[in-house]
Amino acid sequence: MPHAMPPMQIRANPRSIIACARKTEGALMGIWQLIQQTLLGKAAERPVAAQSPAPAVQTGKAPQAGKARPTTPGQRSQNSTKPQPQRSAQPGKPAGRQTQTTARQSHGGDTPLPSLDLIGRHYGTTKRSNSRRLEPQPLLDAATIANARSTIGNVEKNELSDEQISAIVGAAHNTLVLAGAGTGKTTTIVGYIAWLLNTGKAQPNEILVLSFTRKSADEMSARIQAQTGAAIRACTFHSLGLEICRSSTIANRPIIDENVANKAIKAAFDQLLTTSIPYRLLAFKLMPKHLGEKYAAAARLENFRLPVKDYDFSQYAQHLVDTAKTIIQQMRSNNINVDGMRALNRRYGGKHTGRNAEMLDLIEPLYRAYAECFRANNGIDFPGMIVDAIQCVKTGKYRHEYRYVLIDEYQDMSRPRYALIRALREQRDFSLFCVGDDWQSIYRFAGSDIGLILDFDKLWEQWGETRMFQITTTRRFRTSLIEASGDFVMADPSLYVKHLHSTNEKKDYSLKALGGKTPEERFTVIVEQLRKLPKKASVLLLGRYRSDLNLITGQDREGLFRCDGNSITFLEKPEMTIEFMTAHKSKGLQRDFVFLLCCSGGLKGFPSTIPEEPLLGLLLPEVERYPHAEERRLFYVAMTRCKKKIFFVVDQTRPSRFIYELHDRICPNIFRGVSLPPQCPMCGSALAERHTRNNPNSTFYGCTGYPFCTYVKHTR
Repeated sequence: MPHAMPPMQIRANPRSIIACARKTEGALMGIWQLIQQTLLGKAAERPVAAQSPAPAVQTGKAPQAGKARPTTPGQRSQNSTKPQPQRSAQPGKPAGRQTQTTARQSHGGDTPLPSLDLIGRHYGTTKRSNSRRLEPQPLLDAATIANARSTIGNVEKNELSDEQISAIVGAAHNTLVLAGAGTGKTTTIVGYIAWLLNTGKAQPNEILVLSFTRKSADEMSARIQAQTGAAIRACTFHSLGLEICRSSTIANRPIIDENVANKAIKAAFDQLLTTSIPYRLLAFKLMPKHLGEKYAAAARLENFRLPVKDYDFSQYAQHLVDTAKTIIQQMRSNNINVDGMRALNRRYGGKHTGRNAEMLDLIEPLYRAYAECFRANNGIDFPGMIVDAIQCVKTGKYRHEYRYVLIDEYQDMSRPRYALIRALREQRDFSLFCVGDDWQSIYRFAGSDIGLILDFDKLWEQWGETRMFQITTTRRFRTSLIEASGDFVMADPSLYVKHLHSTNEKKDYSLKALGGKTPEERFTVIVEQLRKLPKKASVLLLGRYRSDLNLITGQDREGLFRCDGNSITFLEKPEMTIEFMTAHKSKGLQRDFVFLLCCSGGLKGFPSTIPEEPLLGLLLPEVERYPHAEERRLFYVAMTRCKKKIFFVVDQTRPSRFIYELHDRICPNIFRGVSLPPQCPMCGSALAERHTRNNPNSTFYGCTGYPFCTYVKHTR
């Protein structure tokens, strides 16, 4: 994912980060309000097909005024299946802070939608009080579970657990199932569909299953078909969006290939960089200072030739293009054009207003080139597909017949996807059954908003009773890893508390630290460990970035490994299956053994401290206040990919602050033989022993985050 690339990220004490974030609350409060108006009510600024008025007859349970909300959690009033009227303030916000609802109109009515403004909650500041969070439902009684188990039967040759059956049978109109890593999320969804069909609650055509990738949707469809024999619609959100668009008045519009659109952006950038002096100077201004100084004078000349052989220039030019592509995609996803972005920047850009304005000047001609790709033949672009589908549903050009909608991996929900589900519900209500894990919400850079799962009850309670269930029995990993990973991720107080347990309660040793002060030393300990593993073991090498594979390829001077893309062969054990991937790519996978290659600090460490482009930040959900909250969840995902053991490959000169946390608070016993340098009390980075300039015999400890952290500890 693209980022701005300054020489070094400023580090701060976690308390300083929280204090700083509080100061910016006023500026942040309205960012999403502008985006929400565009998504959920205000007309899009880009051309759309003519819209016919919505039908007067409502087939769903649209919001109606005058209905009282339930007074206590879990209590359902007589009319609780209908949404509630506008409230003066959301729970958890100061009284008097009005929610942004007046501009958003429901389908065919005058009643506003509930607010999507979650910024005021500031996740991670304090624990969510019991009065503000969903509490997990208890298990059903033994007789009910036994009857349901006989009705459902075995699912995929296994008996469902009591927790799974309780979630299936006890589901309310809005249901959130929090299922930890390896607890059987997909099996629960398959079991729920079997329950609906076997009890006659629904026909196959009345059930819709939504997932986030084509691979997972195809797998879900196949597993449902094998279990029930029924053809249930299981697809991605974009596949549903395309179906909606093509079955409406804009049918037969072609899909614009993403590669074609990206090539158009790159071609426009290259042409402008070559032919336009003002554009070229702007691009150099947005690159690191040393490049601007190096080429500023020559770049003003008409006959200037791009320094394509300059590695730094090529890298940063490509970085600008990649950043522009990402911003344009998020603009389309949120239905905001360049003028809308300029207005957003003027209101909320803060100290980055100047740079954001320059980025928009760089992006504007690239955005026009991108838009021309689909406007020329009235095509549908992938990022804008959900927005188009929302309009089709709201204007009545598409009608659905679903009575049950199931969403897998709900923690990955974005606001455009949420808006699509709301639009479908307004047209015709349905029961919502969502399965996910807030501990594994790791895709903010792609638009995912963890607030949509943390505030599930606040966003859906107006449609009826809301319940939450937990599935806590994991078959993937064992007790020591369950305890360590759980303690680690639950340091963030905004997340739901869950206590996983293993089906195998035997004492185990599932975590181990491997250390080295140099890349050569770390490579050596990896090789030594691989030699000790079973010859047919499956191994996953995980990095924070793809460049972390250099720890293997860059140090293999004896030719011990053969790499073919992400597939790696250890020539001493050719039957061993070894793959490399980033932690993001590994989500949902499991292997016998995992080596976490990047356990170091720094910009490209873990946690990563590379800041995002400020302009992109205006389009994404607010960064949580708890320091490195999403990076913590990503580290948890990496920790829980193994079935037998995870090895942390520790940079002993500059360890990750997460490694310090494991060492000091969670599992110090795994660090036998791996010592860590002192930790900076100001920023959490490592301290390094240094010599004074005037007296080489005098030493002190300085922070490895210098010059942005100037902490010094004098030695005696």
